[in-house]
Amino acid sequence: MARWIPTKREKYGVAIYNYDAVQDVELSLQVGDTVHILEMYEGWYRGYTLRNKAKKGIFPETYIHLKEAIVKDRGQHETVIPSELPLGQELTSTLREWAVIWHRLYVDNKTTQFRHVQQLTYSLIEWRSQILSGTLPKDELAELKKKVTAKIDYGNRILGLDLVVRDDNGNILDPDETSTISLFKSHESASKRIDERIQEEKSLQQNLDLRGQPIFNTTHTYSLYVNFKNFVCNIGEDAELLMSLYDPDLSKFISENYLVRWGSNGMPKEIEKLNNLQAVFTDLSSSDLIRPKISLVCQIVRVGHMELKDGKKHTCGLRRPFGVAVMDITDIIHGKVDDEEKQHFIPFQQIAMETYIRQRQLIMSPLIASHVIGENEPLTSVFNKVIAAKEVNHKGQGLWVSLKLLPGDLVQVQKDFSHLVDRSTAVARKMGFPEIILPGDVRNDIYVTLVQGEFDKGKKKTPKNVEVTMSVHDEDGNLQE
Repeated sequence: MARWIPTKREKYGVAIYNYDAVQDVELSLQVGDTVHILEMYEGWYRGYTLRNKAKKGIFPETYIHLKEAIVKDRGQHETVIPSELPLGQELTSTLREWAVIWHRLYVDNKTTQFRHVQQLTYSLIEWRSQILSGTLPKDELAELKKKVTAKIDYGNRILGLDLVVRDDNGNILDPDETSTISLFKSHESASKRIDERIQEEKSLQQNLDLRGQPIFNTTHTYSLYVNFKNFVCNIGEDAELLMSLYDPDLSKFISENYLVRWGSNGMPKEIEKLNNLQAVFTDLSSSDLIRPKISLVCQIVRVGHMELKDGKKHTCGLRRPFGVAVMDITDIIHGKVDDEEKQHFIPFQQIAMETYIRQRQLIMSPLIASHVIGENEPLTSVFNKVIAAKEVNHKGQGLWVSLKLLPGDLVQVQKDFSHLVDRSTAVARKMGFPEIILPGDVRNDIYVTLVQGEFDKGKKKTPKNVEVTMSVHDEDGNLQE
């Protein structure tokens, strides 16, 4: 007969997988269910879910993520209280409540409300992770607490749920310790504050719904959100993908690069970034949005041996240009296309490395075309030829991205589009300064990009490869690291 041992530390947990009970003694679980664990035996727990305390049963230990909790023993009954912050607990219960309504909105095909609740939910999930990380300073935590409680109250109101009455610091008032008059006054002020918030949201939503043309009168700065989905290429070695915005008419880049390191196994080098390769190109002005043409350019650089063949193993880690992928994003920048879910395929253009070296004798440039390149043709014109090419024999090679134009600077889009832009999103700034420089803006970056060069052949009959080394020195000539 199995001997079940009462648990001492493993008292509280969350189901991370669905579990369907096969026998009567087992307990069915849904992802997110919180469980109170009573006993354990050889990889199994016995207990009940907090949503149905009457039904006790057994379930696999591996299906539960344990959490810290305080256990209060009251005779035959014990109470489990999660040891996380009260705000974290409120966020968790709010998200569970909203999830049920969110599902119902989807079933009832109420698309507008569904998307609205989805955006609110993503905001709370991101803020919850920040709070639970325990890394926020006290003042930032207090500020975030106000934002979270305001968002919860606003969401509860538009969903027709009960209003939570709070004090000025966002703490829930205890009706047993607060007078009836104080509760009534707090309820009145909270209701008024939420009504004002709803009016703000409505006016903001009306501005965002003016599709087809940017809102130049209300927004001065824009950001382009790029979600990198996948890269398929028969490269055989590691690669670096450099994405940037390019103006073909002026033949110049208008943004810094967003770098993705891609492994030879067809996966990101930083495996933790799998399915999370996102960047936002910031500080785009209204004048950038009326450029006749804008392209998203991805330069592919091969990192490995001198030759693609397995020979000459003594050369490794060399960065060699391999190809270019270009997409015209003018319609997205002009606001004519606005669907962050749509995946765009950008075909990849490649040229044999040996042919390229014979044609250009320039190893370090990451710009490559599939055309026959003139001997003295500048690289910018080579690049424009790639953009102008109508048919690309890509053989299924290329990259997949989704794009969305967001109104506002980096701080604003992190606030309004927190389901897209969070702390892990890479930031690629505009070349130079934005049109409006705010008092708090500080930039001490210096970027040097070698685009092309002209070098004398000397006594040689044909041009040879040239290595260029750059360094920074102070006014006394001392080398700076």
